[in-house]
Amino acid sequence: MDLTWFEKLVGKENISDEIIDREIYSTDGSQIKGRADKVIWVTDVKQVHQIVLYARRHEKPITARGAGTNLVGAAVPFDALVVDFTKMNKIEAIGKDYVVVQPGVVCDDLNKALKEKFFPIVPEDSAVCTIGGMCGINSTGIYGKRFGRMKNWVLEVDMVEGSGRMRKHGSEVVGSEGLLGLFTKIKLRITDRIVEKSMDLLKFDKIEDLVEKVSSLKNNKEAISVEHISKVAAELIGLEKKHYLIVEYIGLEGSIKDHIEMERIVNVRKQVFSKLASQDFILMEDPYVPTENMAEFLYWLEGKSIPCFGPIGMEILHPCLTSREHVSEVNEAVSKLNGKLGSKFGVGLLKKESLNEVEKAELRKLKISFDPVGILNVGKVI
Repeated sequence: MDLTWFEKLVGKENISDEIIDREIYSTDGSQIKGRADKVIWVTDVKQVHQIVLYARRHEKPITARGAGTNLVGAAVPFDALVVDFTKMNKIEAIGKDYVVVQPGVVCDDLNKALKEKFFPIVPEDSAVCTIGGMCGINSTGIYGKRFGRMKNWVLEVDMVEGSGRMRKHGSEVVGSEGLLGLFTKIKLRITDRIVEKSMDLLKFDKIEDLVEKVSSLKNNKEAISVEHISKVAAELIGLEKKHYLIVEYIGLEGSIKDHIEMERIVNVRKQVFSKLASQDFILMEDPYVPTENMAEFLYWLEGKSIPCFGPIGMEILHPCLTSREHVSEVNEAVSKLNGKLGSKFGVGLLKKESLNEVEKAELRKLKISFDPVGILNVGKVI
């Protein structure tokens, strides 16, 4: 590959084929190991366009990357150019009910800049994750019960397709995991900031009582977040050995109204995975399980001593495992309960089996249309 060509395009400081950079960018949050050919930090749309055209001519794979937090290998390169978007991090416009951002804008930075407004898709890793990456996997967040997913909030996307075309799209390309094109600008809906919040911290001895409470909160529009910490997880992280529900409300419906106490509880929730990971529960899954089958799944996890936590109000849990050898066992249990894999983190490399043949066929048609040479995120999803 012509290193000089890239240096002229993006500047010497924004291109590297050094071993250390290639090693760092050869994996993502999944810890799956690939191989980065070169790492390119782009700063504008013209650079992105020229890189795509170059890659087409040379049939060289491209893998797009934001913060690299993806847990299913969606940002793992295979002898690919890694295009890092973290320097394309400008907020270009803020309107009354919308904002226009570059893909490298960090979620928390966006919400700080919005002041009295708010972008409500806030993942657990909002301090580092980028809007482009969130669009790539159709991310949800801690307030997903009320506000849904990225697709519900994306108005327009500027994208350089694998074909080299530069076009605007609507939310239909959200969740395409880098298979169709590279996002260069994203227009998002925003809403009023939540001024008044409260919280309940509920403890249960019986799984049936916990699930009954979750069911009762389903139609409560003021409950914006319903999070669970299992008894197994609680004991491992030093909490009282109970099943927990953490419920956040818009308004003062909850029993906890003190902001400092709410912040403390939120921090406990945010630290669950890191504390479990420090005890070798390093693999976090994201199955969807219908509420009517949730109790059975929770009992199954407890019987296997598998800790879990997560947005149970969205019918999603995060079982945490010590080895990939146990993943198929969890997947089998989920399938028997009419559940689905890859419900939160995307499909990437690890969740290909979660797609049925109809979904795969539809994606292949889109792939041929958008990326006929097949240079984008090779080996992922399909």
